[in-house]
Amino acid sequence: MSSVCASPPRLLVCVNKNGMSYEKIKASGVFCVNVLSESQDVVAKSFAGMLGKDMDRFSVGHWHTLKTGSPALQDAAAIFDCTVAETIDQFSHTIFLGNVLAAWSGTGTDTLLYGAKRFRTLRKVMAAPNEAEVESLYF
Repeated sequence: MSSVCASPPRLLVCVNKNGMSYEKIKASGVFCVNVLSESQDVVAKSFAGMLGKDMDRFSVGHWHTLKTGSPALQDAAAIFDCTVAETIDQFSHTIFLGNVLAAWSGTGTDTLLYGAKRFRTLRKVMAAPNEAEVESLYF
């Protein structure tokens, strides 16, 4: 997922044509992006197929339905409810450009990260440095 523009609000998702979501997005013309919080790694593993290919992915986490009919994860760090504005086919994937109809963001919720083949969290810094501390780093 990536932001495309702010006005009008639009984002993109790249979806594998062999994946479970592809046909559903193509047929319905809607999708929801759920930005997972740090505590939702099991949901991420479920949707990545790491807990078994035949598993009901929506059995993990608590879900509700948005205005467009898209499923949204409760307690997600952020949610974007979108309608498909345009599609771009690229070999094994399709890029869906979506108009954001509604967005929600949790306050104080850090997002789950993935890199180097594992899930990660942000390192927490207890307090921002004061001016004297910043100056001592550079001078």
